[in-house]
Formats: sequence, C-alpha cells, structure tokens
Amino acid sequence: MENVQKMAVAVVGSRSVVSCPALLVRLDALQAAGELHQVVSGGAAGVDRMAARWAAGAGVGLLEMLPDYRAHGPAAPLVRNGAIVEAADLVLVVWDGQSRGTLDAARKAARLGKRVEWLGAPAPSAAPVPGGLGL
Repeated sequence: MENVQKMAVAVVGSRSVVSCPALLVRLDALQAAGELHQVVSGGAAGVDRMAARWAAGAGVGLLEMLPDYRAHGPAAPLVRNGAIVEAADLVLVVWDGQSRGTLDAARKAARLGKRVEWLGAPAPSAAPVPGGLGL
C-alpha cells in the first residue's frame, strides 16, 4: 500500500461566486484519493462558505482564518490571505475575474512556491488582469 501524503488544501475565492461545481469535484477527488486532511479557508461569503459547507458534509477538518481587524486594521484581509496560503500545501483558487483579495492570495501562494490550481472561469490566462497577474 502506498503512503499517501495528506494535504492541507486552501480554498480561496471571490465572495461573488456562489456556485462552482469544479471546486466541489476537485475536493471530492482529493478526498477520494486520501490526499485531503484539512480545508483552510477565510470564512467569508461565496467560495469560502462553499468550501466550509463541503468540509462539514464530507467530514473533513476545517480551519477558518478570519481577518483580525483589531491587530491589522484595514490590511487584515490581506494579512489573513498570507496566513491561509502559508498553512496550505495546495491552493485552489476560484476567481471572478475582479476580486483583488482573491488575486492577492493567488499571488502570495505563487511567491511562496505553493501548488496553485485555478478552478472555474475566468482563469488568469483567459482574460486580461488589471495590473498584470504579477506571478
């Protein structure tokens, strides 16, 4: 029997996205392969909430990292994004093509050398990104 490495999988995404079948399929596949031990998310509406519901239904651990406005002020969501990607082995990104917070998390993951998978549409290669992707 192979020794499967279990991963913490971050799910980051836009608040405006309330449905992403590709995300659920990918999480199911990771769980079925025995590779998933924890979902890491930011506790926001949209994609974060979708990931939390999936984890609860699948019996997978969930680590929600909420922004600490008291400690970091307006930068709290961006600081939280860094903590989310640092805690993950794999980062699943569901971007609406506009959310700067989601793009920030993806950039941080790339800079840290994390494995990143873009799910849903548009992927950054499918549409121009204001200011460039910066990866």
